[in-house]
Amino acid sequence: MRVIQQKKPKVKAQPVSKKHRYGVRHFEEGVKHMGRGQYAEAVACFERALKKDPRNSGLLFYLGASLCNMDETARGLRILRESLSLKPDEPSRWWNYANFLYFAGELEEASRMMLRAIDMQPEKINPMYNYCTMSNAGPDDPIVHRLHGLIEKGGLNRVERSFAHYGLAKVYDRAKAYDKAFDHALLGGEAYGVECNLDSENVERIIRANTREALTRQPCGGDPSEAPVFVLGMPRSGTTFTETVLSRHPDILAAGELSGCRTAEILAMNWASQNTRITNAFESVRTIVPQVEEVAAQYLMSQVHGFAPGQTFRRFIDKLPENVFRLGLISRMFPNARVIVIHRHPLDNCVSCLFQRFNDVQYSYTNTIEALAGQYRAYQRVMAHWREVLPLRMHEIVYEDMVTDFEPHVRELIAFLELDWDPACLDPASSTRTVRTASAAQVREGVNNRSVDKWKRYGTRLDPLIEALGGMEQIEAWARPRL
Repeated sequence: MRVIQQKKPKVKAQPVSKKHRYGVRHFEEGVKHMGRGQYAEAVACFERALKKDPRNSGLLFYLGASLCNMDETARGLRILRESLSLKPDEPSRWWNYANFLYFAGELEEASRMMLRAIDMQPEKINPMYNYCTMSNAGPDDPIVHRLHGLIEKGGLNRVERSFAHYGLAKVYDRAKAYDKAFDHALLGGEAYGVECNLDSENVERIIRANTREALTRQPCGGDPSEAPVFVLGMPRSGTTFTETVLSRHPDILAAGELSGCRTAEILAMNWASQNTRITNAFESVRTIVPQVEEVAAQYLMSQVHGFAPGQTFRRFIDKLPENVFRLGLISRMFPNARVIVIHRHPLDNCVSCLFQRFNDVQYSYTNTIEALAGQYRAYQRVMAHWREVLPLRMHEIVYEDMVTDFEPHVRELIAFLELDWDPACLDPASSTRTVRTASAAQVREGVNNRSVDKWKRYGTRLDPLIEALGGMEQIEAWARPRL
């Protein structure tokens, strides 16, 4: 059968005002800058557009979001509220506003605003997941009943099912219904699946490419600055907590999880594949020329300065956990950088990952026990290699030791960074910075050991994880690394 398509009626073009074209151009430029993490440039674009259209709620919302992302939280939240007052019928904006409140530590207000977003779109799963995460909702909460009903009804896609189960996992874990919580965490991971993980073959390729000779060859085109500090570890290991502690120092800029090293890796791999003979992408680190190293370093530094324009600092922190696999390239970009690695008990670390629904596909390996255990083994394998060959200064911390005997470990960190001691570092709970990670609520709780030995709650449910990691003897050896 031949399908006859009807012709669309011609629509007479409407004249577009100069004011409109001006606003659209700057809006589009601002959105591009936001996507690159260049928030200062984004702010400038949105402010220019608003000069011509000062009551445009969309422009105001993007401006407020950009300001929140660069830690100008008070101003950002005020502008977000102004945007919502002009156009209060946009549920996605209430949802995002609630998330910014949560990242800023305003947990009760965030929960209330998230409920408003849910009321405006009662079938949408993501705000319900966020509500379960940021509130103290228990098993009898109406939103929890609604999630159960939507799962039982069917019709949810895999992403929606994933969010629904992860939300319920949070609720039942708080209610100490640990078996039920663990079931929902596994169902959430199973629903989404694994789209990215580092297999053992690629780990060995990283190790073969990143020899001491490759990392110390001359000339080096990287930035000789001593400002960069890379805080690394597995996700959910305590990296956000450590960054927040350090952010209290007046000479340290906490820039969060920057994408610059991801971009640098892509740049290096593309250049090497086009200009040299390499058998796999990881070999790029030993073949790139100084000009590529220079451009890669400049890009990351532009992100840092865009995050905090005009701010002076002696050290800045990039806290992207996955950079642990890029330390060879980082040593070429910043030969005088420092590295801080946070280790947490493998079972506590892995259980925390299993319960967390990461938005970034790079961390989808946390969705199954098998993939997570494989990634954890890869992390330990590559860390052993860096201890042998990495030409950067590296300081390793055990999370459990840090929260148990806090001040001595913090003093060691500040001394490692070669900065004067500041007692404000002992009070991370007073931090007003925006925290855009899964630990946003935990860092407001201050120093405590409530996250230590949580794995013991789950008993025999962890037997498959213990086996996949190589047994308790291996796990305990990783839990007490020789530092």
